[in-house]
Amino acid sequence: MKFIDLFCGIGSFHQSFKSLGWECVMASDIEPHARNTYKHNHGLEPLGDVTLIDPKDVPAHDIVCAGFPCQPFSIAGKQQGFEDQRGTMFWQVMKFAHHHKPRWIVLENVRGLLSHDNGDSFKRIVSDLKEGGYPHVTHRVLKCSDYGIPQMRTRLIIVASRDSPVPLEFSEWERRVTLSEYLGRNFAKDTAYTIRCGGRKSRLDDKHNWDGYMVDGQEYRLTVDDCLRLQGFPDGFEFVGPKIAQWKMLGNTIPTIFTRMIASAILKSST
Repeated sequence: MKFIDLFCGIGSFHQSFKSLGWECVMASDIEPHARNTYKHNHGLEPLGDVTLIDPKDVPAHDIVCAGFPCQPFSIAGKQQGFEDQRGTMFWQVMKFAHHHKPRWIVLENVRGLLSHDNGDSFKRIVSDLKEGGYPHVTHRVLKCSDYGIPQMRTRLIIVASRDSPVPLEFSEWERRVTLSEYLGRNFAKDTAYTIRCGGRKSRLDDKHNWDGYMVDGQEYRLTVDDCLRLQGFPDGFEFVGPKIAQWKMLGNTIPTIFTRMIASAILKSST
C-alpha cells in the first residue's frame, strides 16, 4: 500500500501505517516545526503549503490521509466552517483524489463537524465524496479511553471507499486502562483530560486546565513525554523545535491508536 499524508503534523498516520509496511510517498504540512519533527522521526521531508502542490507532481497512491484543519468546525472556535479559509482544505484533499483516484480517503476531524451548520457541513462532505467517485462512506466518533489510552480525546473518523464499505467496528480493540497504570504514577483521576494547544498551566480548578493533576496529594503537571505517550507515540520519538512548538504539535496530533485502528479496518476490507 502507498499513501499520502496531508496536514501530516508529527505523523500519526505514518507512525501506524509504516508498521504494516505501507509506504508514504508524499507528506505535507504548513508548520515548519511539524515538518522538521516528521522528517527527524520518519525519514521523509514533508512539502509545505498544500494549496501549492500540484497532484501531477505526486506519485500514485492507494490511500489519501488527511487530518484537515478542525478549528472551523470546533465548538471551541468561531464555527465558521467553510467560510473559514481553513475549512476549504477539504477540497484540497479532493484535488488529489480526483487526479489519482486512490481506493480510499481517510479524513479526521472534530466530532463537532457532524453537527456544524445543523449537519449540513458533514452532509456536504459526504455528498462531495460520493460525487467524486467514493460511493461508500462510513464514519465513527472514537474516544481514546475506550481503547487503552486513558485520555478523554474524541475524534471523528471518515473513511470513503471506491469499492466497498470499510466497517469501523473496533470491539476487539476495546480496553480500559487507568492513568495511574498507563503513566506509572498514583493519579487521583482515572482518565486524562483532552490534550489541547491552549490552557496549559491553568489552575487545577480552572475549566481550561488539562495538564494539572493531583498525584500522591501533590500537584503534578504532565510533561512532553507524558503527553507523547497519551497520544500513543512510542518512547524514543523526538521533537524538533522549541517547547512552545512541541506543546502545539502535541495538541494538534491524532492519537496513534486511532490511526492503527483505521489501518486495520482498511486492511481487513482489502482482502
